[in-house]
Amino acid sequence: MSGDRPHARDVTVGVDGERSLGFGYVHLLNLSLVGGDWREVAGQVRRWSGWNWPQFLLVLGLDAVALFIAPDGDTGRLGWLYAVMAVALLLSFCRVAGVVGALAERAGKGMAYLPPTLSLGCVLLAFLAVVGMRYYADHGEVDVTGRARITAEEPLTDGGLLTVTVRNEPARDRVRLALVLADAVPGAQSCVPATTYDARLRGSGARRVEGVRSEEAFSLPLGGIRGDVHVEVVLHTDTGCRMGVRVADAALHD
Repeated sequence: MSGDRPHARDVTVGVDGERSLGFGYVHLLNLSLVGGDWREVAGQVRRWSGWNWPQFLLVLGLDAVALFIAPDGDTGRLGWLYAVMAVALLLSFCRVAGVVGALAERAGKGMAYLPPTLSLGCVLLAFLAVVGMRYYADHGEVDVTGRARITAEEPLTDGGLLTVTVRNEPARDRVRLALVLADAVPGAQSCVPATTYDARLRGSGARRVEGVRSEEAFSLPLGGIRGDVHVEVVLHTDTGCRMGVRVADAALHD
């Protein structure tokens, strides 16, 4: 046992204590030899520690949910939500990678609140994206132009009747339409400027619009109608004019 004491004194470098201090010194020496400066290695381990991952995985999961429930159709109106999702994921990854922690350490104790605050903000942004996508899926405008069908009398002249049919799926409270009127014989007539039409929901005389011109949009309340929605259109034009009609825009909205 007497042969061990000089070794213990050499290890503690003049500090009193048990031989366990000598073991700790050797442990740090081995870490320095294997992985470089042990302080740098410890800092990296702390920055990439498991405590940084839960917030990243939570943000990643919330973004995945938002993408899953995102409605089909025009993505332009959802662009801000996709941007929110990207920002939340990027900042959350920076937190995991230790970038935020390193900045906070350099700034001193006054910025110690930055990493947890940033983590909370990323989670809130991702949650906002989920709520926004859910709202648009339940209440957002749905473009049904490609599903609109026109049934018309031939030829379409003054007093002619046509029906525009769209399906109210997903269910919304109103339908918006815009019809394009065109001369059936362009070289022989120019009747579009003087042509208008009236529109109403089939079976509902109160829900109607009058004097609508080509490419003007109008909206009608659906009143709880589910399934196919039939909009009846009556054409008003000069005598002898023959017209063509197509759907320029059709959308369901609240």
